[in-house]
Amino acid sequence: MQMCPYCDKVYDESEYSGCPYCSGELESDTSEIKIKDCPECGGIMYWDGCWECSNCEHTINTDEDDYDSILEG
Repeated sequence: MQMCPYCDKVYDESEYSGCPYCSGELESDTSEIKIKDCPECGGIMYWDGCWECSNCEHTINTDEDDYDSILEG
């Protein structure tokens, strides 16, 4: 996973050569997104079957309800 330095959205760099949100290839999901603070680097962790940091790729194997806050789109 890669975080775009321009729009701060996370995308899969193996599927896209650049940010698909900035290019208009993908539209942002405006639903609520649960996030967790990374204890290793202070980055943002997103749920994808486990909690994974978008910055350092640290993972935590707890369930989706173990979140710190919610981002609203």
